[in-house]
Amino acid sequence: MPSHPKEHVSDTYAQARERFLTAARTRDAEINGAAIESRSPKGEELSIDTAYLGPDSPECVLAISSGIHGVEGFAGSAIQHQLLQDQLSEIELSPECGLLLIHGLNPYGFSALRRVNENNVDLNRNFVSHPEGHVANPGYEALYEAINPTRIDDEAEEENRRGALLEFAQAKGFPALQAALSVGQYIHPEGVQFGGRERQESNQWLRENADRVTRGARRVVWLDVHTGLGPSGEVEMIMESSDDSPDVLRARSWWGTCVRSMQSEESVTAVIHGSIMTGLAQALPDRELTVVGAEFGTYDPVRIFQAMRADNWLHQHGDLGSEQGVAIKKELLEVFRPDDAQWGSRILEVGASLISNAINGLTSD
Repeated sequence: MPSHPKEHVSDTYAQARERFLTAARTRDAEINGAAIESRSPKGEELSIDTAYLGPDSPECVLAISSGIHGVEGFAGSAIQHQLLQDQLSEIELSPECGLLLIHGLNPYGFSALRRVNENNVDLNRNFVSHPEGHVANPGYEALYEAINPTRIDDEAEEENRRGALLEFAQAKGFPALQAALSVGQYIHPEGVQFGGRERQESNQWLRENADRVTRGARRVVWLDVHTGLGPSGEVEMIMESSDDSPDVLRARSWWGTCVRSMQSEESVTAVIHGSIMTGLAQALPDRELTVVGAEFGTYDPVRIFQAMRADNWLHQHGDLGSEQGVAIKKELLEVFRPDDAQWGSRILEVGASLISNAINGLTSD
């Protein structure tokens, strides 16, 4: 192990979902699905699917979720599938510990190859109180036209590269630019990084079901898998808490120096608002909760931002069926699920190690 990546890294949401459900049935897991209201662009049924293995009333639960950022779901789905198909034969869960897998938290984005959901909402910015929890993002407002252009062509892009974004970075520094681009915003529903104006369906499902699917376990470790930022194939375990908090120290004892607080300057991400980490902390109070965003690197952040920006432009102003539209969708898929066997093998190898360390940590603690 790992197997050839194509055995686990799927090409479509439908393939990923079928693989997940088939492997879960083979393991006699308890499977549940929550269909969402929207259909895929092809008319397919979309569902948040869960698979559970373990005791009815566990002391601890390891939860692994995929696809809150839609198109990023391929890596998390592959790690889940490898765990069910192969890795479970090599590890032994404690009798007190349960294993919970949540597949496709944003099934529409997963299917449509978008980071956002059917309402153009970034679900990992949606876990705030609406509207009182909406945080201002003055940097985004100052750069709005550059972040959300009405034209995407060579001339416009060259003007933009030498324009507002460069001037902002030179004046305020790259961390300030990164924050402006990634913190999230709640004003422009047609813009990049829109956190929504109300709870989205996936958000509501998680809030209503987090306690049920973790079966009241006193200790919960939750890995939410993402792709994009960082060196290709390597992982950063991102946490919201400060460096000296008990959950960060606990996570570092299991996974080492790849655990980083987004509050520190060492993380690949800026501090974001309305994340799933915040939502889970609210949904699972009075627990020993360790929530980590496992971020697997792909390409440099400039290329990733350009791909996200172009995809948003395409859905707001462009033609999905045009040659340009097809190229934009291909590039978005590439930056979040590289078509590279070495990258696929690496995320499977690292993903398996993260799971083994989490299980060992839960057992030994």
